[in-house]
Amino acid sequence: MRGEILSVGTELLLGQITNTNARYLAERLAAAGVFVYHQVTVGDNPERLRAVYAVALQRADVVIATGGLGPTYDDLTKEVLADVLGVQLVQDEEALATLRGWFAAKGVAFGAIQEKQTMKPDGAELLPNPRGTAPGVLWQRGGQLVALLPGPPNEMRAIFEASVFPRLRGASGEHLVSRRLRIAGIGEAAIQERLSDLMAAENPTVAPYAKLAEVELRISARAPSDAAAEALLGPVALEVRRRLGYHVYGEGDEQLHDACGKALGAAGLTVATAESVTGGLVAERLTRVPGASAYMRGAAVVYALEEKERQLGIDPQRIGDGVSAELALEMARAVKERFSAQVGIATCGFAGPDGRQVGLSYIAVAGALGEKVRELRAHGDRQEIRERIAQAALSLLWERLQRKE
Repeated sequence: MRGEILSVGTELLLGQITNTNARYLAERLAAAGVFVYHQVTVGDNPERLRAVYAVALQRADVVIATGGLGPTYDDLTKEVLADVLGVQLVQDEEALATLRGWFAAKGVAFGAIQEKQTMKPDGAELLPNPRGTAPGVLWQRGGQLVALLPGPPNEMRAIFEASVFPRLRGASGEHLVSRRLRIAGIGEAAIQERLSDLMAAENPTVAPYAKLAEVELRISARAPSDAAAEALLGPVALEVRRRLGYHVYGEGDEQLHDACGKALGAAGLTVATAESVTGGLVAERLTRVPGASAYMRGAAVVYALEEKERQLGIDPQRIGDGVSAELALEMARAVKERFSAQVGIATCGFAGPDGRQVGLSYIAVAGALGEKVRELRAHGDRQEIRERIAQAALSLLWERLQRKE
């Protein structure tokens, strides 16, 4: 089934809000066996919206539109759809009674303007909204389906999952199941070299997506059922893990700090961090994990050169300009001792934007996992550089926890 997503709202075109609805719908439509070929964003303008509807209805089996279902004058999604379909807007009496009851329960006066939300194109169905006042709209003829959903993400998702997704999955006759493997310490090009034959296959598909200082590998299979799709992608996922080894640190929404936290806990190790360029980002991420108190001993942010001496006791002669492989290792050793931890982690570098060596940094691990220093040439703006260095520090910790170089 061919799908199209229409995002309605001038605020989207002006960049005032991020269009998270389109991303969510694209992923869920794929899971329902609907191939999304087009995504269109259009403002609250009846003529442009009418043209977008007309094109979408010609080329798609499934059209999902979000936004423009509220009570105000610029909420035109239903009105324009009715015009394109050549039908009248009619009152849904049941929805009107429900909306009146909702306002009464809240102790709020019901105004005539609110009735607009309970109108629908003749022949369409209103979809209950458990999170708000604007119902969704479903119009279906033959093999074509059009769903209008509210713009607020929590309302849109609730209606889609309860009233739209089940119908689409039943109609498509095809299920898509995906796994997302999280990968650190190896680049996208190197991954492709190791997995080229798997990435050339059509079902399951294997595709890498570059993230900030890591890669996500999505493995997807299509089949008549979830179980059949799982049977296809399971062996491929195992082969990917075999070829990439410890670089695959997790799956789904798991983050690198989650994996490091679990591994530290499993090994019974404690850790402390000394950070200059990252300003506490490594410690912050390690302490996001529930139960971090079992392994996190403490942290020192030592930005100024004199603080490296005062807080960590490092000899001023070894500090230099504050950025070197030797200093990073000294910081890792010193913070381990200061906080009586078994493992010390340290970062130092130049985040810019000024200077000739912007992005040059060093990360180090010392203690029970051995000693390792790594040079990094990070790129991006100041914040991106700091985040890349923090991610690299966690990646080095993960490698050492796996007893890898």
